[in-house]
Amino acid sequence: MSNNSALTVKRMIDANPETIFEALTNEQIMEKWFFAAPEGTGATVKSKASVGGKYQIDMHEKEKTFTHTGEFKEVIPNKKLVFTWNSHVVEDTVVTITLNKTREGTEVTLVHEFLPNEKLVEGHNKGWNVILDRLENVVAERDTVTG
Repeated sequence: MSNNSALTVKRMIDANPETIFEALTNEQIMEKWFFAAPEGTGATVKSKASVGGKYQIDMHEKEKTFTHTGEFKEVIPNKKLVFTWNSHVVEDTVVTITLNKTREGTEVTLVHEFLPNEKLVEGHNKGWNVILDRLENVVAERDTVTG
């Protein structure tokens, strides 16, 4: 069994990197989108987005809560976040999110590394896609309200 499987999810989001970075690092905004299950009901987030800062994301479903924790390893405002990702199924995995401004908006690239097997790659790929869909929707709503 390989211990270095990774996944990559990319999204083009019609918003500037500053708006997306705020949504990635502001606890109140994160609670609106940072949950993976399609039937999820929300999240409770405690996060300090600075190098060495810790986070805890409790993803809520109707009858269960899934806790994710980690530490920020790299924080470059409006450009990049790198953090460890731990849950009930993985430990010491690493997530890197990069923001690249383009003419169409911002290309968001999420790489999740060191997943222990392909089954967990598949499961996390589905979860990250749902999460990024929600992020895109929340950012679009914020742009409508503020823009």
